[in-house]
Amino acid sequence: MNFRFSGTIPASKSILNRALVIQSFAAGVKIAGESEANDVALMRQALFNLGEQPIECGDAGTVLRFMALRVSRLPGVHMLTGSERLFSRPQSELIPILSQLGVDAELKPNCLKIRSQGWRLAVDGLHIHAERSSQFASAVFLSAWGLPFALPISISKKMVSESYLRMTIQMVRDFGMCVQGRGPEYVIPSGQQIYWEKPYTVEPDLSSAFSVAALAAVAGHAEIRGFPRRSLQPDAIFVKLLSEMGVSLKHENDTLSIEKSKLERGLTVDLTNSPDLFPVLAVLCALADSKSEISGVDHLKFKESSRLERARELIEWMGARVEVVGTSECRVTIYPTRTRPVGETVWVFDPDRDHRMAMAAEVARWAGFPIQVKDMKVVSKSFPEFVQITGQQSASVRGAR
Repeated sequence: MNFRFSGTIPASKSILNRALVIQSFAAGVKIAGESEANDVALMRQALFNLGEQPIECGDAGTVLRFMALRVSRLPGVHMLTGSERLFSRPQSELIPILSQLGVDAELKPNCLKIRSQGWRLAVDGLHIHAERSSQFASAVFLSAWGLPFALPISISKKMVSESYLRMTIQMVRDFGMCVQGRGPEYVIPSGQQIYWEKPYTVEPDLSSAFSVAALAAVAGHAEIRGFPRRSLQPDAIFVKLLSEMGVSLKHENDTLSIEKSKLERGLTVDLTNSPDLFPVLAVLCALADSKSEISGVDHLKFKESSRLERARELIEWMGARVEVVGTSECRVTIYPTRTRPVGETVWVFDPDRDHRMAMAAEVARWAGFPIQVKDMKVVSKSFPEFVQITGQQSASVRGAR
C-alpha cells in the first residue's frame, strides 16, 4: 500500500476545549480554529446550554471535569451525565475540590450532581490532587475569572501530564489572568478579567498529526501544512522522536514533510507528559531495528481503555516481545518484530472504544499486517477525518488532497 496525504490537520481539541471554556466568561472573544471531534462538539453543546440540565458528557473526561468546575460558578443545581465508562474513570477528585470551594457534589455511577451558590472558599487554600490527571487542576484555572477573593492553589507534587497544566496556565495568562507562582503553589488574585481583542487562533492537533506522520513513515509520504514551529502541545515531541528513529522528515516554512523510512533505531523515552503518543509509538517501536524502552506510562490504565494492555496485545500479535516492569513507575521494553503473523487470516482488532488504539492498529495495517479494526468510528472522539485520510476500504487514499 502507498499512503499519500497533503493537507491540514484540524484544531487541537485540547487547546480548543480550553479556549471555549475561557470564551464562556467573555462572549466577545473570537476563536479561529475548527474541529469535528466528538469531545469538542460535546463541549460546545454544554457551554451553549450553560445553566440548563442535564449536561451530557458522553465518554469525554475533559468535558466532565472542565464543566463540573464551570457550572459550579453558577448558583443552582446542576446535573452532568455520561457513559458508564466515563464514570468508571478517575473522577472522585472532583468532590474534594468542589467541597473546598463551598460546593456540594455527589458522584453517582452515571452522573455528577452539583448544588452550588457559587464559589466560596471554605478553606485557607485550595489543594488539588493531580496524581491521576492534571485536568482537575486545569479545570480550576479555566473557571477562576472574576472571583471576589484571591484563590491560593496548592497542587500535589506528583502529577500526571503536568505539561497540560502548563498549557492551561499559559493560555489563561495569554487571555489576561494574573497567575502568581510557578508551581506547585499558585495564587490567582481576585477580580481577574479577560483582555483579548483579536481572534484567538488554535493550532492544529499534534496528537492527530502524529498518527498521519506515522502512516507516512511506514507506508508513503505526507505533507502536513500549517505545522507550528512552536507549540503549546507536549505532543510536539513526536517530531524529535521520529527523527531519532531514523524517519526522513523536513520542516520548511509551515509544512512538515515525512517520507517512508527504515526505522533504524529504537527509543528511550519518558512519555509522562505525552501519554497520547504511546499506542502509535508502540507500533513504530515494534517495527524498529533495535529495542525501545518507554517509561511514564503507568497512568494509561486511566485512559479510555486499559491502553497499556491493549497496546501490548496489538504489538505482541505483530510479533514483537514486550516486557512491562513496575506499576507505580511503569517501564515498557519492546523487542522488535522478528517474525510476522503466519497465514492470510485477517485479525479483527477490537479497539475497545479507544480512538488512539484504533489509530495504532491502522498504522500496523498500513505497515503490511493483516489486520482490520473492528470499529473505526471510535476515532470520531478526536479525529473523525482519520477514516477518510486512511481510506480504509482501499489501498489508495481518497479525499486526502
